[in-house]
Amino acid sequence: MRLLILCFFIPAIGLCQTTINAEQFFVLGLSSFEQTKKPVPEKVVFPWIDKYEFRTETRDFDVEQQEYTIRLSPSSAKVRNAQKALYNEWKNAPDFEGQEIFCDLKLSLHLDWLTFYILKEKQSLLDDWTVLLKDKQTIYEKMMATYAFDVEKMVKLRTDKSNLDIARNKQNIEWNYLLQKYNMQDVEMDFNDFITVETILAQLTENNPFPKTFEIIDVEAEYKKTLLNKEIELELSEKKKTIDFLQFRYNGPHSDPLEERLSVGLGVQLFNSGSKKLKLYELQIEQEELRRETERKMQERKANLNDLRDELEKDISIFFHLEELMQAERRQLQNLSRRIAQKEGTSPILLLDIEERHLLMKMEALKQKEDLLKDYIKYVRQSGKMCDTNSANFLTQ
Repeated sequence: MRLLILCFFIPAIGLCQTTINAEQFFVLGLSSFEQTKKPVPEKVVFPWIDKYEFRTETRDFDVEQQEYTIRLSPSSAKVRNAQKALYNEWKNAPDFEGQEIFCDLKLSLHLDWLTFYILKEKQSLLDDWTVLLKDKQTIYEKMMATYAFDVEKMVKLRTDKSNLDIARNKQNIEWNYLLQKYNMQDVEMDFNDFITVETILAQLTENNPFPKTFEIIDVEAEYKKTLLNKEIELELSEKKKTIDFLQFRYNGPHSDPLEERLSVGLGVQLFNSGSKKLKLYELQIEQEELRRETERKMQERKANLNDLRDELEKDISIFFHLEELMQAERRQLQNLSRRIAQKEGTSPILLLDIEERHLLMKMEALKQKEDLLKDYIKYVRQSGKMCDTNSANFLTQ
């Protein structure tokens, strides 16, 4: 259904075709991600008066002796600007939970596309192995009437065919599961642009796009740091405010006209107020704790990233050594077969054994390549590059 919907809304990428490449697969996978839209906040205007107080007192419940007091605590331009700046940070806070879900989804898509690729490569090897075992069986059946036939070879052939059936069954189950997961039962995969080990090695060697030591940015920690800075700026602006309050008192009507009826008072704020200092010190301590915690997390993350890089470099070294060994072994066995053929004639079983050995080595190389690519995906995820909304995927050339 998702693939059909994308055929109408994204015709330019050609998802309606029977073939889908990595770019189209990631568009399909990411189409299920819906980021929650933040409600548009109302415009906030911070008042010139921070606090209003109204008090009234009376003597012996005599209304004529009623006293009224109004106290106003004015704001200042610096305080209002600091309040607005802090509010804007709250209002524009990043959706960290949504970003984490997005990162996990991209990681899942990378792993699933890799699984598609490995299953496709393995299917080709299993098909070659099937043909090879059929050829062996045909030859063994012709040799059964001779004294030179070794029964153990037929037994081994039977066990190899059982192992092949097990591998094929597992292959089909995994393949069909992924097809159903993405509703792509009638789609063919295109892996022509799949990343090579040589490309990964070039990225590590050229320090592009993942340098050996690059700065990792913790977005959430940076946001908390900005919030604390805004709160400290607000506290400092409030601390510098001179006028604390403005007071008006009306003492009600009296029989004595000389008695004071209306008075005006002014409160001045002290710069060394204990409560203000305590709040400021609390924020500064919290800021220092955040700095230490962020540095500790960054050190751990960089150490983990370097470990993953070392593991990836080791995987690449093992893979290339296995490739060289496989090719060297194949050449040696083929040369040995030619020398034997010159003396005793060509042995079809020997040729098939050489091909089977080469197939098994290719399966081992494919398994090593799978481990290598999984470590590569972990490395990209740990680096933070995978969570970049502007990047597509890291499994193409």
